[in-house]
Amino acid sequence: MRLALRFAQEHRPIAFDDTARERWIEIYEQLSSVRPGLAGAATARAEAHTVRLALIYALLDLSERICLEHLEAALAVWRYSADSAAWIFGDSLGDPTADEIWAAAKDRPAGLTRTDVSDMFSRNKKRREIERALGVLEDAGRLRRETRQAERGRAAEIWIPVLAYAA
Repeated sequence: MRLALRFAQEHRPIAFDDTARERWIEIYEQLSSVRPGLAGAATARAEAHTVRLALIYALLDLSERICLEHLEAALAVWRYSADSAAWIFGDSLGDPTADEIWAAAKDRPAGLTRTDVSDMFSRNKKRREIERALGVLEDAGRLRRETRQAERGRAAEIWIPVLAYAA
């Protein structure tokens, strides 16, 4: 450990070797994608954390380059961290109203009307709060809005769960 600390204190650039650079280019877009919800917030900037972990592994190996094994070890730690965040936070968005609507919508593949949503809260939530929560769910890609014409009367707005998130 003492050798690794001494090695790390020497000021010199440490870059990826060719194979690690190729793997980094391959995985970078996936690591840098934004994920919704509390798990997404907990795992934001995955690319920055992963490259730091890879650098630490390289320094512990007294290596002048970040090699593929350092990067793969860092990716394994990151996957474990992301899986842990997903297990802890689930699909919660961190918004109590939106999370409650989402929980109900997952069980209703045909969708929810605004009346259904209002009834969920015993009509005790203000309209703007429900609209805001529905907007949060739509922005997160959890719900999509459809308008269906009723046989009689006005069209109904239906909020349909997106299958990729409802599973």
